Amino acid sequence: MDKEQIMQLVIDELVGDISPEDDRMYRQLLREDPAAATLRDDVIKLLTEGDMQGVLEDKLSLEHALKKLKAQKTKKRNRFFRGPGAVIILFLLIVTGIFSVRYQQQATKSKNTTDLQAILYKYPLLMFSDESFIRLDAVTVNREPNITSDEQHKTFHIKGPINHFNEATLISARGESYKLILPDGTDIYVDGKTSVTFFCHRPVSHREIAVSGQVFIKAAHDPKRPFVINLPQEGKVSVLGTSFNVNTDEKGHLQVALKDGKVNVQNGKRIATLDPGFAASWQKGKEISKKKFDEEEVLSWLKGRHSCVNATLRDMAYILERRYPYKVSIDVPSAEDTSHFISGQMDRDISIEDFLTMAVTYPTHDKFRYHFDKDSVFHISLTQPRN
Repeated sequence: MDKEQIMQLVIDELVGDISPEDDRMYRQLLREDPAAATLRDDVIKLLTEGDMQGVLEDKLSLEHALKKLKAQKTKKRNRFFRGPGAVIILFLLIVTGIFSVRYQQQATKSKNTTDLQAILYKYPLLMFSDESFIRLDAVTVNREPNITSDEQHKTFHIKGPINHFNEATLISARGESYKLILPDGTDIYVDGKTSVTFFCHRPVSHREIAVSGQVFIKAAHDPKRPFVINLPQEGKVSVLGTSFNVNTDEKGHLQVALKDGKVNVQNGKRIATLDPGFAASWQKGKEISKKKFDEEEVLSWLKGRHSCVNATLRDMAYILERRYPYKVSIDVPSAEDTSHFISGQMDRDISIEDFLTMAVTYPTHDKFRYHFDKDSVFHISLTQPRN
């Protein structure tokens, strides 16, 4: 199978539009061909993190990726909030649109991706469907009507359409958390490296957002207008007025933990009702499991503490990028990143180096190492390759 075919399968996977037959073939290919697994990682980094390294080394075709994503946009334009993979489609189209404008200069001048990293995940951004954006850490009342911010630029109140757009996406910075107040009074606490797509105006008949990452929501009570949260992989949460935590990850795991009220969670055609103190967990196409959750553990991120237990290096990197303001690179092939590290809580007062030194152990005698490069990317690798 050639690179373009693999790229198409990765894009189909990201937007949730892969057939069962293609999915089985794709998973088998990733298990049996390390080069295909590496290519998948490069495509995902390119499309979701602005990692241009693969493009600059001619491993991937950015133009091909953009063409495929534009085709997906045309195919699913009328199902934005309701179609599978809605958050990822919008996010990738917006982000790759920015990349396409800057690509030629980046490719000819340098392999340094600092300019892209300065836009994504370093600052809180409010992005729109025409690929324009606002840096929320520089918002002023006079400059941006219908947005107000506190002095620390940590709380943003949306009061109406912005720049004539009725829909927008908040993309949070690494290592930072924010509070987003919607026009209906719903409070959304947004974790680091998370996107929330929402309506800027007060909808007449319904309230609906889309989330990728981690948020805690206090939905304003309105019995006439249910509040709906669309998640990747055909996930959905429906409420009238309640408080709950939503967490998604890059592997397609979804969790909703209910603190107060009652919610319905949906995985495709599967539906389950949650009572307070219970969490629902699932992946696309699988049954929804329910169990009681530890509020201190699940909601600790609201106090600046993130839990990471029994995780692979890539799992740990995903949480590290929510807690710390650094891009994390795992310099170990995906096929070798199979053992699980035992780790604890990342507290806001502990540096990333101290956390790895004091709180992380490896179940075997292998050791790992880490360093910052000149672009402030934090690299983690094993001291010696595993057999």
